[in-house]
Order: sequence, then C-alpha cells, then structure tokens
Amino acid sequence: MSMRNWYCCLLASAAVAGGACSLASAQLMDGPPGVLQAEVDQIVTGQLEHMLFGQLPQEHQAAILAASPSEFCERLPDDATSADVRFEHVKGYITREGFDGMRAEHRLALATLIRSRIDGIPVPALCFEPGSVSDEAAYAFSLVLFGDYARYQQTNRWSSTTLSGGGLTQGTPTILTYSFVPDGTFCPNITGWSGNSVLFAWLNSRYGSQATWKPLFDQVFARWASLTGLSYVYEPNDDGVNLNQNAGVAGVRGDVRIAAMPLDGNSGVLAYNNFPQDGDMVFDAYDSFYNSTSSNSLRLRNVAAHEHGHGLGMLHVCPANGTKLMEPFVSTAYDGPQTDDILNGNRHYGDYNEHNDTPATATALGDPGFGVSQTNVSIDDNADVDYYSFTVNEPKQIVAGVTPRGGEYQQGTQTSSCNTGTLTNYDVVHDLAIDLFDSDGVTLLATTDDFGVGVAETLNALVIDPGTYYLRVRGDSTNACQLYDLLVSTLPATPLVIEAIDAVPSIIAPGSSVSFDVRIVGVTQSVASANLRYRDDGGAYQTIALSSLGADAYRATLPEANCADQPEFYIEATGSGGYVAHLPAGGSGDPYGATVGVETIVLYDDAETNIGWTVSGTATDGQWNRGVPAGDGTRGDPPVDADGSGAAWLTDNLAGNSDVDNGTTILTSPALDASHPASVLSYWTWFSNDAGAAPNEDSMTIEVSDNNGGTWTIVEVIGPTGPQVSGGWYQTSIAVADYVTPSNQFRIRVTAADTGSGSVVEAGVDGVSIIAFSCEEEECVGDFNGDQTLDFFDIQAYLAAFNAHDPAADMNNDATFDFFDVQSFLAAFAAGCP
Repeated sequence: MSMRNWYCCLLASAAVAGGACSLASAQLMDGPPGVLQAEVDQIVTGQLEHMLFGQLPQEHQAAILAASPSEFCERLPDDATSADVRFEHVKGYITREGFDGMRAEHRLALATLIRSRIDGIPVPALCFEPGSVSDEAAYAFSLVLFGDYARYQQTNRWSSTTLSGGGLTQGTPTILTYSFVPDGTFCPNITGWSGNSVLFAWLNSRYGSQATWKPLFDQVFARWASLTGLSYVYEPNDDGVNLNQNAGVAGVRGDVRIAAMPLDGNSGVLAYNNFPQDGDMVFDAYDSFYNSTSSNSLRLRNVAAHEHGHGLGMLHVCPANGTKLMEPFVSTAYDGPQTDDILNGNRHYGDYNEHNDTPATATALGDPGFGVSQTNVSIDDNADVDYYSFTVNEPKQIVAGVTPRGGEYQQGTQTSSCNTGTLTNYDVVHDLAIDLFDSDGVTLLATTDDFGVGVAETLNALVIDPGTYYLRVRGDSTNACQLYDLLVSTLPATPLVIEAIDAVPSIIAPGSSVSFDVRIVGVTQSVASANLRYRDDGGAYQTIALSSLGADAYRATLPEANCADQPEFYIEATGSGGYVAHLPAGGSGDPYGATVGVETIVLYDDAETNIGWTVSGTATDGQWNRGVPAGDGTRGDPPVDADGSGAAWLTDNLAGNSDVDNGTTILTSPALDASHPASVLSYWTWFSNDAGAAPNEDSMTIEVSDNNGGTWTIVEVIGPTGPQVSGGWYQTSIAVADYVTPSNQFRIRVTAADTGSGSVVEAGVDGVSIIAFSCEEEECVGDFNGDQTLDFFDIQAYLAAFNAHDPAADMNNDATFDFFDVQSFLAAFAAGCP
C-alpha cells in the first residue's frame, strides 16, 4: 500500500469505528451501468483523499508530499506558467470540478504553494475579494496552509525579532519593526507570481505621496498594539534585498516588510503574507478593489490588518459572516480586529499591559477615584496573572470588579463552504478572581472568588494607611485565553466601618440567648461606644452594650426570647466625632429579624439519588436527567451543581449541543410532607435562554400543588427576560402557606420550554428542601395561676383546684388526689420557672 493510501486508510479507520480499510483493494461502491467498478473506486478514493488529507497535521501532510509527491501531487516545475498547470499538480487539495472552475492565474498560485510545501518552503496566506473565487478554491488554498487547529486558528508566533531578541514564547509581549521596500525590490515566486515591487509608484498614484498613505499603515499597527502585547517601531530604512526570508536588522530593514506588485489583475487575490518568522506583506498593485478610499481607506486598512494577522501567526477562520478580521474574504462590515482576532492576538502576545505579571511590573492606575477601567485585557493561559497598582493618600473604600468578556459566537477552521463553526461562549473560559495586597505586594488583605466560571466578581475592601496597594487578577488551570474588563474605584471611606465576623442569627431557640461577633473599625474617628439595639414586640429598642474582644472585635448577645416574640435588632457604633454607623446600614429602619423556634429539616434532596422525581414533556431533545454536570458552561449549561454535592437535575446532561428543543420538559416531584403550618420550601434553579437564533423567548416555570398534583399554583416564572436568564444558580425560599394549604400531598413541578424559534435553553434544579419551624416553650408548673410570678397566690390557686378535684391538680397523673400531688406541686414551686 502506498504512503498516501496508508494515511488515508488510517484516517478513515479512525472515523469509522471497527472498520478495516484497504484503499488498494476494497470495493467502495457500485457504479452506474457502463462504468467499470475500478473506475468508480478510483473516483471515490480520490474524493476520500481530498476530504481527509487536509485534516492531517501539517507535519504529516509534509511527510506525505516529501515521501511521494508524484503519487499525491505532481510537483510543478520551477519555470512553469499558468498554461502548464494540470489537475495532477493540485489534486490532493481540490476536486476536478473545482479545479476546472478556477482562473488560470489562481491555478498557478495554488500549484506554486503546493510546490513550496513539497520543497519545505514556508507558505504564505492569500486574501481574496468576496465572490472572486469559489468557496472550494478558497478552502484549497487554506488546506495548503494548515490542517486541524484549535480555537482562534493559530500557527506559530514570532520567536525572535530585531528589538525583542530571541526566546519569545506564548503570551510574551513583542516589539516588531516595519518598513516599506523601495520600488524595484524583488519579490520571489512563492505564490505563482514574482516581480519587482511597485509599492511607492502604486500608492503615490492613489494618494499623492507617502506622507498621505503611510499613516494608514501606522493606524493598522497602532490598532493591533492597542489590543495586544505587541509594540511597533517604524524602520525608515529598507535596503531592498529580496523579499521573504531576510530577517529584520535595526537600521537596515524591518521585521515586517511591505511591498506591492501586480498579481492576478482586478478582483481575486488582494494580497498575501508569510507567517513568522517571515512577516512580509505583498499587495496586488493597481487592483481596482483599492480604488475606493471611503471610510479612511477602510479597504486598504482591513486588508493590511488581515494580512498582518497572518504575519503574527493567525490562520483563516470560519464562518465567513463578516464578523472576524481573519475570515478568508475581506469585509468592510467592521474596522480592524474583532473579538475573535483580539483573543487570538492576546493568546499569542498577551494583552496591552504585558508584562504586568508581578507587583514590580504592575500596571499603574494612580488614584482611581470614582473609577478607572481596563477593557479587553486578558489572562492568556493557565499561568498568567495581571497586577495593577493604585495609590491612596487617606483611608479609602476599594471597589474592584472584573467581568469576563468575549461573548458567544461560532468559530472554526476553514472548510470548503466556510459557513460553519463551533458555537462557543468565550465568557466562560476562566474562573476569574481578584486579590488585594498591601504595599509590600506580598501581604494579602482581601480576596474574592465567590462565583464560578463566566461570572463577574467584585471585591470590596477598606485600606486605611496612605500608600501604594496592588490588585491581582487571576484565572484557573484552563490553558486558554479569557478576555476581561476591570473597573477599580477608590471611594471616600466612612469614619467607622462595621462588619459581621460570624453569621448573624436568624433562628433563636425559645428560652435561649445567642451571641455573634462583629468588627468595628475606626477609620477617621475612634470608637466611642458600641451597642446592640434590640426589641421583641415592635416597641421601643433596648440598648445593650457590646463586649469588647480586642483587635476591633466585639460580641453582641441577644436576650432570651419566647415563642411569641418577634426579635428585631441591629448594631450601632458611635465615633469620637459623633459619626454613627449601623449594621445593617439601615439601622432601625431595616433591622435584622429572627424567628423564635426550632428548625426541623423535613426533606433535603441533593440529587445524589432519585427520591421519586418523574420526567415528562413534549421536547424532542433536552429532557431532564440527573447527574454530575457534564458540560463546561459554554452553551449556557451549568458547569457545576448548586449545593456542592456533585449532582443536580439538568436538561440533557451532555457536553455540547444538548439543550431543550421543540417543546417542554417537565420535572415533577413525588408527594412530599409539607404539612406543618410553618413549612418553608427552598430550591436552587439554573436557567439560560440568551443564546441561539432566537434568544430571550422562552421561560422556566416552578409550580406547587397541595393535592398530589390535582391542581397547580405558580410560584415563579423565570424568563423570557430578566436577571436569571443568563445562567447562574439562584436560590428561592417561600412559605408554603403563602401559596397553597400545607399538606402531606405536596408536589413541586418544574417546566423548561423551548417553544419559540429555537433558542438555546438550558435548565437545572438542585438542593430542594422543606423545613418546618416549631416553637414549644417549657411549661412553668409552679406558676399555677399563669401570671408569670411565683407567689402565695399560686399555692392558694393550686389548693383550691386540689380540693375541687380539678384534673390540673393531679400532678402525678395517677387519677388520685392525695398527698403525693401536693408534694409534687410544692417541689415544682420551689424549683422556680425556667
């Protein structure tokens, strides 16, 4: 078997599980009447080769071409013209029909690129005017360049440049120089065309002089620099040595050299560019496409920005829908690099603040005051961190927020039609966090990582001493690029700050006191007094002094409460200058409240087992099932469960395209006990409907029933718009009696729907609980007349009941009234009340 057929066999075997392949002998299909079977096999074999060859890694393609070029593609002679190009020179990359439909000059260009691949010469990328070549032809050019690449469609980046030196790796900021070659500079034949550059003659004929057209290129490079870790230096000299493979030299020529010569006439190829370590750019001089100079010569600038993208190590990307600079066809629907291109550049070269990976190299924000932002910056891999410094000259409240950016869009390698890609949510790449460090850059003062991947984080902290402080933005272990925005504010600090150290009590057992600790910090005033303000009946607040624990910590102790009490309380601190602070901030107008009683957990369902939930509905895909989340959140699905147990109820728990489609999916609980009058239902929900062709059209409905599903009452409807339709776990708690009559035939029903035009709908349910509150005070037997006082009148009342044989006086419940009953009562009287 030939090396060519062996490789195609290998790929076909991988694609068809369990299938053996021998392209030399297998009967592939039956032919039409009059056509020999061998001819049909040969045709299908060729189609299979065409489909599979481009999916091989570059090194494998090169190995095939180097080992058996005549077997796969005949090598185009060095002196060939467009008339010499035959299908055999390109057959590994395009079908016969596609070849026949190409212009002669484009056939020559394709065959020349393939020859370069056979000879081991770097192959440049070509940019086409929309509609000038077929999709299959554009795909053929891309196949010569690359095979299977991951997100952003990258190849190698610059490893050394004139001013940055060597040893440059992924994420390293880089300086590139650029120059314009003098007319007459020879452009070698690496694309099917060769000749001398006429850049100056061409552009001067369009713009008058270099003083007019050079700023257009300066803008292109400045735009890339503003979005990435790249810097550009104009090199005014260029010695005119042959283009391509002549490295930049300071004072001699740039790393990136720009030239122009006639290529294929009007339309078609607009320019081509080599990949690092050769970033030279060649325009199709005098192409009528460039005649339009509207929008500040947007056509010229977008072609230059696109070609330079190749010169940075970026490949073509699909789908070609006018949203990404690196699509194979130029567009004027945008100006310069877009989100996908920014991600690409940041992955290769870091963001525009690089190197800010240490406190010593932190990006200085000054005193941010009411807000300083950094937009479209990034964590470019699993080791990158970003430091920012700020200064304060007095106590300040620091508010720093980090928001993931990127959005959801389709993106993928170039295909023959260039109309598909993988729908990916680039907001959901890293779980971002923020750390605040003291002036030494080492001592951690505060941190925030409250939410998961794709969710914004906000840090609030107080700094008291004047000086320089440091913020660090970090990601997780994901080896990919996450764009983010950062907003930092240094707000005036209040004279006193109160914060809870412990959880503030929300339930108090009857007859018990409970304590919690707070921290009170004197910022510009010292603490003069610290008190608990408390009431249990809606009347006037009592004042109870806090106990000092030292180091700004204080303890508040709530008094004993009875079942009928309704405790309300807050902390109040007064400063030496008269400033009064409250916790919570609303003080008496918005106090804490607590319930007196005992909490009993009737049900807690963490979805680790199925307690009897059933699934129904009309959806053709995306039905509820239980398990550990399998997706990564890129399509709105939960990447983790809500309560930390691991499992949850999820809609079609599969990674990728597995959301609710074409109907409803209904999750119904078994009959549950919510018969206690004070039953509380709690649950976590996840819902996302803001992606796909028709976002924000569908809803998720939660209902309850008190008669085993006979009738249903809506508790809440999530969507189609609102704060809970973009994913994220949200907890809801309700008093059952506010919706239905408490009963032991209580059911819950959750419906997720995709009944509109086909949005991406993902839903989840977790941590369902029913909690009952009860309160029974211990009886005071000695207070026989119930006046809350133990005195002679209680004894008198008991003896009267005893003489009347009142059952209440039968203290030992033996149905006999005797001395032992009197003895028991007197003992209880002597013991007092609890």
